[in-house]
Amino acid sequence: MRSSTTRSNWRLPRGWANRRGRGAYADLGTAYKSLGDLDKAIEYHTQRLAIATEVGDRAGEGRAYANLGNTYQSLGDFSLAIEYHTQDLAIAKEVGDRAREGGAYCNLGMCHMHVGEYVKVVAFYERSHAMSTKIGIGHMQTKAALLSYVWASR
Repeated sequence: MRSSTTRSNWRLPRGWANRRGRGAYADLGTAYKSLGDLDKAIEYHTQRLAIATEVGDRAGEGRAYANLGNTYQSLGDFSLAIEYHTQDLAIAKEVGDRAREGGAYCNLGMCHMHVGEYVKVVAFYERSHAMSTKIGIGHMQTKAALLSYVWASR
């Protein structure tokens, strides 16, 4: 089915190109991480962060920090991963993105698990579970509850 919009009067929404460019960098970073090229993933996620910062896209900055945190977590650099996930959490709270906030708590719990800080693990997983329950995200609820239970019983 064809659209009723003709080519001559159709325009991209304002800012679309910038949003798509930022998204492309994030997608490339995620693809390179999946391929195991973590240096390239960091390069693209860093570019995505720079663009989001330049255009004032706070939510985009948070997503970039989360992606960088996940990539550094894969590298085993948990202190840097914790820094990035902490920045993601702060921005998620600032912009009112409760789903991202719950995800950031879960990511922080995972990082603290790897460095043996189990009291923090339980605290972050409990926060993730509470946030997931509050906003009704079932898969996050289940994951956070399970992880919280497992680490609390250690």
